Amino acid sequence: MRDVAVVSFAQSKSVRDEDANEVEILMPVVSEAIEQSGVPRKQIGFTMSGSCDYLAGVPFAFVSGLDAVGAWPPIRESHVEMDGAWALYEAWVKLQTGEVDSALVYGFGKSSMGSLRDVLAVQLDPYYVAPLWPDAISLAALQARAVLDGTEHTEREMAEVAARSRRDARDNPYAVVTGEGDVDAGAVNPSGGALCANPLMATGLIRFGEVAARIHRGEAGRGLAHATSGPCLQQNLVAVLEADA
Repeated sequence: MRDVAVVSFAQSKSVRDEDANEVEILMPVVSEAIEQSGVPRKQIGFTMSGSCDYLAGVPFAFVSGLDAVGAWPPIRESHVEMDGAWALYEAWVKLQTGEVDSALVYGFGKSSMGSLRDVLAVQLDPYYVAPLWPDAISLAALQARAVLDGTEHTEREMAEVAARSRRDARDNPYAVVTGEGDVDAGAVNPSGGALCANPLMATGLIRFGEVAARIHRGEAGRGLAHATSGPCLQQNLVAVLEADA
């Protein structure tokens, strides 16, 4: 296995309202990350992004995001219709192949002007699930029912879990990471996002970046980051980052 390090991290400010479009938000962030890395833009071997076209309401909306990166001359790039944390994983796999030695990863997505619960429901199975227009709370209820029917957990136990993690369609996913070994308390980042904004498709990647940034600043030597995604939070990505020798 090749050692892969996060050498730079940047993010836009979290604000309640943002008049700029995705490209205008991305450009200064991408430039800052590249400048901090010390890797010339032309030497970046692979570019990977994570976003959701449904939020923008435009087919292949992620292609416009490349304007913030600079895709001419042509670059090697790819995209996942997921949180940027999974774009990070794809880049990690690419680096493991030995085809490239550096990668730029970014995630982006503003809250849709439409109803978020309806927008995200469109991503579900188009034949059996999407026509029912279930929101995240409804899917969580079905998930809880399946757990109750298939395990010995009681409704009281499930209610206690729900009380700790309940969210509506405007909140970001949240999950507590425990029992993961010896890591610095100052560098354990449960998944989530900014409290004053809704940086969809970037919250998971931000968790990884925050851990890396604390290590860069010397505030921690080893930390754990966790990202979660999916309508039932069924997609989970956990990684341990530590300072090199």
